Amino acid sequence: MSDASSTAGGQFLRGGGVMAARIANHDWSRHPLGEPEQWPDELKTTLSIMLGSRFPMCLGWGADLLLFYNDRYMEVLGAKEPEALGEPIPVVWSELWEDIRPLCESVMSGTATWVEDMYLRMERNGFPEDTWWTFAYSPVREPDGQVVAMLNVCHETTRRVLTERRLADEYGRLARMFEQSPTFMALLRGPDHRFEFANSSYRTVVGGRDVVGRTVAEALPDAVAQGYLEILDRVYASGVPFLANGAVFMEQATPDGPVHERHLDFVFQPMLDPEGQVEGIFVTGLDSTARTRSDQALRRLNQDLERQVAEQAQERSLTWQVTPDLLAVLGGDGLLVKSNPAWQRVLGWSPLELEARPVRELVHPDDIAAVSEAGRRLAEGFPLLGFECRMRTRDGDYRTLSWVATPEGGKYYCSARDVTDINAAVRALADSQAQLRSLFESSYQLQGRCALDGTLQDTNRTALDAIGVRLQDVIGLPIWNTPWFTATPGMSEWVRDAFMRALAGEAVREEITVNLPVGRRSFDLSLRPLYDASGAISAVIPEALDITGRLATEEALRQSQKLEAMGQLTGGVAHDFNNLLTPIMAALELAEDPAASPERRGRTLAVARQSADRAATLVQRLLAFARRQPLQTVQVDVAILLDGLGQLLRSSFDPRIRTVIEVEPDLPRAHADGNQLEMALLNLGVNARDAMPEGGILTLSARCEDVGSGQDPALSPGRYVVVVVKDTGVGMDAATRERSIEPFFTTKGIGKGTGLGLSMAHGLASQLGGRLRIDSAPGAGTTMELWLPAAERAPTQAQ
Repeated sequence: MSDASSTAGGQFLRGGGVMAARIANHDWSRHPLGEPEQWPDELKTTLSIMLGSRFPMCLGWGADLLLFYNDRYMEVLGAKEPEALGEPIPVVWSELWEDIRPLCESVMSGTATWVEDMYLRMERNGFPEDTWWTFAYSPVREPDGQVVAMLNVCHETTRRVLTERRLADEYGRLARMFEQSPTFMALLRGPDHRFEFANSSYRTVVGGRDVVGRTVAEALPDAVAQGYLEILDRVYASGVPFLANGAVFMEQATPDGPVHERHLDFVFQPMLDPEGQVEGIFVTGLDSTARTRSDQALRRLNQDLERQVAEQAQERSLTWQVTPDLLAVLGGDGLLVKSNPAWQRVLGWSPLELEARPVRELVHPDDIAAVSEAGRRLAEGFPLLGFECRMRTRDGDYRTLSWVATPEGGKYYCSARDVTDINAAVRALADSQAQLRSLFESSYQLQGRCALDGTLQDTNRTALDAIGVRLQDVIGLPIWNTPWFTATPGMSEWVRDAFMRALAGEAVREEITVNLPVGRRSFDLSLRPLYDASGAISAVIPEALDITGRLATEEALRQSQKLEAMGQLTGGVAHDFNNLLTPIMAALELAEDPAASPERRGRTLAVARQSADRAATLVQRLLAFARRQPLQTVQVDVAILLDGLGQLLRSSFDPRIRTVIEVEPDLPRAHADGNQLEMALLNLGVNARDAMPEGGILTLSARCEDVGSGQDPALSPGRYVVVVVKDTGVGMDAATRERSIEPFFTTKGIGKGTGLGLSMAHGLASQLGGRLRIDSAPGAGTTMELWLPAAERAPTQAQ
């Protein structure tokens, strides 16, 4: 930020980011608002709040709605920025003004407004865009209640809106496909066979009853009475599918209602979970009432094949004409004697084309052997049930047909159903489930799924290998009572608390270290809620990534940096002591010279004594940095110490530097060495002075802070006196701040500093059981905090 933000009139811009700097540097001399120093307090306060926010916000000031905005709102403006600053909103957003005018007028009249997912067609990048936004408009009032501006907090929801629409369209297409399927379908879940899904065809079969959400026993008492529930129980218990063709179902939708006889071809297909256990049953089939009646008619007509009248009645049968099943009479030579129109609808072949060739010529080459075996069994008098083969269409494609056939009088009476689409859907579902399971099992992350009560429902191979157990050993256990956490003291309680937070909707993420059979490992652990289609939490997903290697690498890097610092320390000490020993050695040589004059000898000894004093000071600072200097710890009255130090600094510093003392009332005494603390604070004060060559404010303050368990890894629990030295100087960048406590590191010129001042302060605080905390940024000044144990309840000191 420019220097303008450091003046009394620009303090409200401090810490406001790029836009604060731009406002400070903007030429306001010709603007209706004038210079920032003259702006109303309401405008300054609102701008200070807005500029410090990380959420996109803008301010429309006055009747003309003059536009101000923060850093995040710059992205909203796009190409309109930076010319938009201080301009009227109707001019900046001219293409949107008619859409947002009612909102602006409402808030300027004193009514706050909230709009969610509002559609706006804006031109922020030089071309029209379809966008959606959530706005919160709030009035800004003067002390007398008069509205002088509006504050807008906005959030672009374009991506979410478009994603939700796309997902809704995809779900709708899938739902319509199942709903419009001519075959009836239903999904039963659990041992009580509760309906999760039933399409229109299924509801028709059961008399239009609404079955979703109810068990078979509750929804279909007529089916229970006819033994279908017992079949479902056997399929669920055994995992063996049940296939029925032409099964009779006496449908009675209401207890006193009419009874309809239906003939059904269906499959009760068990659905297995990843462990191979049955978790539900998929019901699919076709209402074959019409076909069955046709078959029955055929059987009756076949009893008297010589009667031409019966053959003509068969040909005129409406069922024969309209059924979607392929019906045929096949001669012993393999030629079709008769076929219904469904053959042409499904395969494309006309009756004349079908009668001119053996049916086996249409069979897929890979299915010829199976068809021959089925024909042999038919010839031996065995009926054919549910036999599938592929037959060629007139277009050269192949359709899969499921056959039912019976021999009679040297001929074969056949019925075939096109199951191509059904088989493809079943294969697609199985492939999808297999792919998802493969991704889950092959992940490098430890992954799982927990029920809402915390019990583990599933986990992948990576997680099981980490603790060397089988899946059945941990399934059903509360996640916090599994071997991943029970071997680490206190970890089970933490995981249970984290699970409850995730159950409340929070995404929990933490780095933890646990004891496992393979040794002590560190993980990046997260627990996040899983939502179902209704938005309710249906499960909690634990995931963990092994970061042990990464942490070891980081520790190795820290050790390398320590070795580098030791090398710098050794070189610096050698250089400084060499400079200090030179005048001392010169004095000793002069003392051995009897011809030296007393004046010369006196001057040389004075220089040698000064070098010895500087060497003693250097040793004292090195001991402080190494936390080995002898400390005379007493109860130090920090308020008195800061008052005396402040008087010293005022008398010795440039008058352009104003020194301010701020001490919290009833401040406890600090547990410290008063002389060493005063020297450390003096060094920090001198550093602050050097950082303000053009003058500024030096603040010496003290307060009391309580530190709880685990709150700060560098501090033991207890009460601390925090002594603060704060300046408004040039500040430090991140690289300088990281190296500031290294021995002999200095940004001052040669001969202007030893580079041990901050190192000594850091060593003193650490030796007393406290810490040195540094906060600084270029142009924002520097804050040094010395955390010292309070005298009445000092924490355990570091040795």
